[in-house]
Amino acid sequence: METKIETRDRYRYWLSIATRWMDGDPYGHVNNVQYYSFIDTVVTTMLIDRQVLRGPHWDAIGLTIESQCNYHQPITFPEAIDAGLRIGRIGNSSLRYEVALFRQGDSQPAATAHFVHVFVDPDSRRPVPLVAAVREAMTELMLPV
Repeated sequence: METKIETRDRYRYWLSIATRWMDGDPYGHVNNVQYYSFIDTVVTTMLIDRQVLRGPHWDAIGLTIESQCNYHQPITFPEAIDAGLRIGRIGNSSLRYEVALFRQGDSQPAATAHFVHVFVDPDSRRPVPLVAAVREAMTELMLPV
């Protein structure tokens, strides 16, 4: 099976994130748990920007049911990270986000990740279907087939 090399042009939404002194660990690089914080930050910012969360379309909330991060090269402090995001899959009530963290100016990612949200009713915590406006906004962030 051939692995697709991830490059900046494969991502549709971008957010710049600065590393902080507190992100580092005794080994001189950003601790692996902070990568998940960067990933969550780009996903949540996009969801707010696209009115999936805090928007007029619905009041559903996303619960993470799966996540994975692959580390390719270290990120340090002080550094700016370009967090790229695309939608990998749109389900009935779920979205798969695919994220790459690039050190500013690098063409290859320092980390690649994905996670899946299932959208649920905030009270019952039962899955709810994605509404048309959300599907449309997320389809714009998918790679062409």
